[in-house]
Amino acid sequence: MEIHWTDGALSLHRPDDFKAFKVVLHAAPGLSEQLQRDFGDVARSENDQVCWVAQRGLHALAGPLATPQWLQNLALMVSKARPHGWIDGATGDIRAHVERA
Repeated sequence: MEIHWTDGALSLHRPDDFKAFKVVLHAAPGLSEQLQRDFGDVARSENDQVCWVAQRGLHALAGPLATPQWLQNLALMVSKARPHGWIDGATGDIRAHVERA
């Protein structure tokens, strides 16, 4: 599953791939303030290589794709990621690595 940021807009790509999770930035480095504004409640940037994605933000990006089966698969992904420290214990946010396109 990939969250893409392009020209100020977020979109979800490969929504049924629960084995890979990343944020892809289609932008030059140095746009951290703009990224934070555009991410809104969906994600927060830790640094240039890591973002934390809110599960409710991910649900919103998925829209009608967030069927009961999709939500079940997401919950399974979260349960498998938790032992690795990829889930924020306080917020439930999911850790994603950041790539630049």
